[in-house]
Amino acid sequence: MKKILLIMAGLITAVMGLQQVSFAAESDWSVKTAVQALYGNYSGSVQRSWLVSSGLIVSADYLEQGGFSLAGNYTRLKFKTGSNINQQGFYANARYNVYFDALPGPISLRLDGHLVNNNDITGDTDKVKVIAPQISFMNYAKTFYADIGYARSSYQNNLNVDQFTPTLGFGFNSGSDWFQIKGFFIKPSNRLRAQNKSSTAAVDVKWSHWFAAGAWHGLEKMQLGGLFGERIYAVDNDAAAVYNLADIQRGSLSLALQWRLTESLHVMLMGGNERYLNNIIGNKYNNRFAYVDISKSW
Repeated sequence: MKKILLIMAGLITAVMGLQQVSFAAESDWSVKTAVQALYGNYSGSVQRSWLVSSGLIVSADYLEQGGFSLAGNYTRLKFKTGSNINQQGFYANARYNVYFDALPGPISLRLDGHLVNNNDITGDTDKVKVIAPQISFMNYAKTFYADIGYARSSYQNNLNVDQFTPTLGFGFNSGSDWFQIKGFFIKPSNRLRAQNKSSTAAVDVKWSHWFAAGAWHGLEKMQLGGLFGERIYAVDNDAAAVYNLADIQRGSLSLALQWRLTESLHVMLMGGNERYLNNIIGNKYNNRFAYVDISKSW
């Protein structure tokens, strides 16, 4: 826990430092920077003990035309044998909006890339490369969203993973609520490297509610999330995460609360539980996690 507190202190200091940076008021660019930290404790696992991760992401958008994001993170996974996996992840994306007079909103084109390196002595989870294109549509009223995404993950030792992620989103209650459902349809090329699974399918559901300004001491948003089904070697383009440390994820529940501290400074706290299965040894276990995201935009 001391390590977590030190990481959190460093992240908070970094974000406060960002407040000293500003763009000219007339700039056509909008920029957002976020620092993140995650702690997970494995309950019932015969192999895993705990997980800690921290990261930084910078996103920039030019008017309503497009933009890019760059991110890096560090993860440490502790095993009950005393050994560790120390992992570095790098992420980038580019996005571009195309407008048609016949459509009530833009078509957005996006391309994500991930590179993951670690000290896994087997090499199975090291030097992972992911390329993930996506096409999406959001109407101007922000009441309807749809996308289709694809991810190709390349692993060492004879494994490639194909993933399709269709998404639908709906806004209602005068913009105060948003409901989103995303499918994960994943097909590993080598079932011996995928817990004897030739394919998995899962559905991720999120409901978000925005509170009226000034309510709940600055509380701005609440989000409930749930994952149902099974997925392995997933790529989550919403969280910019690659689940390369493979066991089968069999569901999750989470609750997130976001506060607006100033006009441009936000803090999100999330807690939840993920269920996993190591199918090879028949071990079912949980990851109880806490997550914080501190972001500043200008």
